[in-house]
Amino acid sequence: CSSQFREVCCMELVKEDLSSDSFPDINTHAETIEREPEIPEGENLPSRVENELLEEEEADIRGSQSGFVVIPNAAASEEYHSESELRNRKAETVPLNNQGSSDIPDHQSRYEASIYEDFDTIDWIRDSISDRMLRAQVDAKAETAKKKKGFLQKIYKQFYRSQGWILVTVMAVIVGFLAGAIDVAVDFLADTRFGYCTTGVFLSRKLCCNETPVESCTVWKSWSEAMGVDSIGWGYFVDYLVYIFAAGLFAGLTAWYVKKLARWASGSGIPEVKTILGGFVILKFNSWQTLFVKVPGLVLSVASGLNLGKEGPLVHVACCVCEVISNAFPKYKKNQAKLREMFSAAAAAGVSVAFGAPIGGVLFSLEEVSYYFPHKTMWRAFFCASIAALVLQFMDPFHNGKLIIFQVDYTHSWLAFEFLPFILLGIIGGLLGAVFIKLNIIVCKFRRSVISQYSISEAICIACLTALVSYSNDYLRGNASEIISELYAECTSSSVNPLCNIETAPTEIVILLFASIIRLLLTIFTFGVKVPAGLFIPTLAIGASIGHGVGLLFAYWQNAFPDFFLFRECSTLSYCIDPGVYGLIGSAAMLSGVTRMTVSLVVIMFEITGDVQYIVPIMITVMVAKWVGDGIARDGIYDEHILLNEYPFLDNKAAYRFSQVAKSIMKQNLFVLELRPYSISELRKHLDNNVYTGWPVVTKKSEMLLVGYIARSELRQALDIASKNALVTPETKCYFSTTVHDPNPYVDLRPWMDSTPTQVTPRTPLNIIFDMFKKMGMRYLLVSYRGRLVGILTKKDMLQHIAIHFHGKFRTFVVPDRKEQ
Repeated sequence: CSSQFREVCCMELVKEDLSSDSFPDINTHAETIEREPEIPEGENLPSRVENELLEEEEADIRGSQSGFVVIPNAAASEEYHSESELRNRKAETVPLNNQGSSDIPDHQSRYEASIYEDFDTIDWIRDSISDRMLRAQVDAKAETAKKKKGFLQKIYKQFYRSQGWILVTVMAVIVGFLAGAIDVAVDFLADTRFGYCTTGVFLSRKLCCNETPVESCTVWKSWSEAMGVDSIGWGYFVDYLVYIFAAGLFAGLTAWYVKKLARWASGSGIPEVKTILGGFVILKFNSWQTLFVKVPGLVLSVASGLNLGKEGPLVHVACCVCEVISNAFPKYKKNQAKLREMFSAAAAAGVSVAFGAPIGGVLFSLEEVSYYFPHKTMWRAFFCASIAALVLQFMDPFHNGKLIIFQVDYTHSWLAFEFLPFILLGIIGGLLGAVFIKLNIIVCKFRRSVISQYSISEAICIACLTALVSYSNDYLRGNASEIISELYAECTSSSVNPLCNIETAPTEIVILLFASIIRLLLTIFTFGVKVPAGLFIPTLAIGASIGHGVGLLFAYWQNAFPDFFLFRECSTLSYCIDPGVYGLIGSAAMLSGVTRMTVSLVVIMFEITGDVQYIVPIMITVMVAKWVGDGIARDGIYDEHILLNEYPFLDNKAAYRFSQVAKSIMKQNLFVLELRPYSISELRKHLDNNVYTGWPVVTKKSEMLLVGYIARSELRQALDIASKNALVTPETKCYFSTTVHDPNPYVDLRPWMDSTPTQVTPRTPLNIIFDMFKKMGMRYLLVSYRGRLVGILTKKDMLQHIAIHFHGKFRTFVVPDRKEQ
């Protein structure tokens, strides 16, 4: 306000419908503002504001000409860091030229590097601006080279534009190769629990016997035979002990491997991948160390016989490969938002090699894990998933020409009355899925609070318990993928498979039901153990056992009462009900109930069968399972583990209705930085003594007039670069101001400060703020009232409010130990 209207403005502040308890500083600040000089006659207010803006712009230009570390009278020959060094992040000092000019405008400097600290949240808008600026620079240099007939710059322009395609191609080839190698290694190690091949020590039982049944295979020796035990009873006991010992050994090795080398290699990794794609930063999660531990650890954990699978962790493996390779591509190494587009393609490739389903992988990435999925990312994800599947097909790890071991082809079609058992399977899958989620979360909370320090012992105990219980049951003892393949197998009138025998159906139903219950309980305790562990395969196995049992029950009923009105369509068919189809439908229902996948799951199941006629039954079953599961517990297993681990993930598919405004949840007691000069040692002390991710910059604490915002990672990087200059000492002053009268060298922090932070008013509805965080990917929002800072809202504040009011729990979120770092 100008001086002549000052009293009116102050009265309006008092009259404003905002309680002084919520904003105690507003009325106080209104009376402590220094009187502005009166506007001279003949000069209006807009022209004065325009002149001030021009002065600030000239100050910015002078700042860009003087460099990052500013030396007064810069025509001298001293050396200091220029803005080109700021862009390239080099440590050398460079001399200033005669004009003192820099080749980068000052206001672009904060976009030149995308550096985030551990457990930070990325700035989608800033990274988007950074990508556009880098593209503009490359195009400008290429245009200059075109005029000068420069050839290398043209090549670099094409390389810059094609970096994404090169990255997804290399990534797809490596992911396909790793998936094939994991399949081969798992088959060999899993079979070593039962015996060894006399013709080749490193051959699995399938390759050793060459499709010959195990009972008549003479080149495969069990451990009891190798030890010369002739008694059947003692031989069974010896094989039993070796089976338990091998399971405990493999599980103990992988748990020790994870605990000592890379703790992020445990679990499936999908909750963390989903959180990272939502904008969260976990620096070591996709590192080469994690990849180095995840792959062999996954082989050992699956081979141990634990109720887990390798399909989920393959998504994490693909993301690790993506980040490791992206370090060779500047476009993605320096831009976290662009890197997340590649993570989406990597997730699609991981599911593609897990199920042999490229289209299902793309839809899984879109539906389950991706936060930002533009059209070009979908095309790259499909390309990456297809190449990865082709590489896996070329490797042929199962030596049968199939991408996965339980790929099937059905010739039997479904009948109308079968919709009833299909819906029944959907209800069972939704109920069991919800029960599984609730019990698994209870077990994980107990594990975290009581036995978290004994992860190796826990893994060994669960592996030995699993082996002890599973050895006597044919549907628990073997490889889960092979068991699923048997349960999916098509049944015809000429089938000799005992799973297709109607006469022994009651016995098989009891065995399958028992196997389903045991596997369900073991999976509840296994998922969450500190080893690489996926959830897809055990869930599919549980659903396949239940579904096949239901199919046998209906087949037995139809065989006993062929004239029942439901089975009239079966009168002209030699074999009416196929239990193998019910196994497939049951798997889809169970997986949907646990993960709440819908469209992607239907497509994955379609690609597994390769038959379009079963799309409608699978769709109906999946929808019923999801509806039933949502009626009991809204979130799937991955979302529940995100809540359990307190990751700051804001689901872009979530919808909430708020009645509050910004002032209801904003932070008011703020730690701010002023325009006054700070020494480098003083700013480093601020960095070390608190965990804030950034600080608002104001004129004075008594005024709280907003100037800008500087993030922790950018302030730390600015100080690190400045400290490498020979003229900079711990007592060198740092300024955020445009006007500096300092005869000594000082550090200009304006290039690192966001001078136009996004602001809202205290009365802004939370519905609008929620949409800004969700759709714009904001890290923070500053709350200002008539130019004065009164509060701040972060993404974690929004999530905390959602957790308290919609989930009934308080969340602390993951916060790093800054001092330890």
